[in-house]
Amino acid sequence: MKDKDFDILEITEKDIFNQLQYSEGSSLFLNKYTLKEMFLFIEKIGLVKKANKLGFKELKIDLESSDVALQRLTIYDKFKNKDHLIVDLLIKIENFAPTDEMKSFFGEQRLKFLTIEWLTLQNPKANFTEKRKKLPGQKHPGLGIKRELYLLFRTLARDLDVDGIQAKPQFFHNAMMYRERFKFLHPEKEGEFRAVYEKFIEELGFVNLAWAVYENCIRYGLFSKTYMWKCDSQIFPIKRRILEYFESANYKKKVNEAKKKWMKVLKLKKSCLAKIDI
Repeated sequence: MKDKDFDILEITEKDIFNQLQYSEGSSLFLNKYTLKEMFLFIEKIGLVKKANKLGFKELKIDLESSDVALQRLTIYDKFKNKDHLIVDLLIKIENFAPTDEMKSFFGEQRLKFLTIEWLTLQNPKANFTEKRKKLPGQKHPGLGIKRELYLLFRTLARDLDVDGIQAKPQFFHNAMMYRERFKFLHPEKEGEFRAVYEKFIEELGFVNLAWAVYENCIRYGLFSKTYMWKCDSQIFPIKRRILEYFESANYKKKVNEAKKKWMKVLKLKKSCLAKIDI
């Protein structure tokens, strides 16, 4: 079941707060928010204003909360179809049982994350250019609203009282985008990611490195095995215990060990990269 559609420009803050008193028992996003409450979050962080500046002035927002486990937020320009889609977010609250290694730090207590299962941000009105090149998986250029989305996720995470925000980067460039605020939950993966990024970013730059990983141009080891990017949990800490875990001596030690191991064996197959039309 979906909440009733409405035009963002037609709603006022008064409408939103009038809705709050009637939210109990309705179909709620993340088991807590009505569609109008979510609009308030989106409006307050400046996402609507930013979208207006990009030429999207007839926005429509939709929340799908029929699946208790995995829920969806979509934003369209004018018409609700795939050609006018600008934001597509799949999100859920997820409990995580620490691995045996992590239990030495967290104990038996489960962690709770706000998990971003899928996120598309695209500008269907824009074209790729020499300065704004296409990245793997993209159909249109991005919206340039990374900061606003980060504020939305952080606001929701704090309000929902979770331990952190969990991203699952499907592409290597997603992990690069998240790297300033997120760390991989497993230190071995963090070390692997840092090795690939630091080994090649200066030589290739962001876009070329994204394509090099995607097109299997990075090899490793004596027999030049193909390096394949595998998705893993990348976490932005909300609660102090997650931050302290990332700052712990044991986590840092394992990250550095994995990074050194990968740095020694990684290499770039330049003939492969030369064939990519970027």
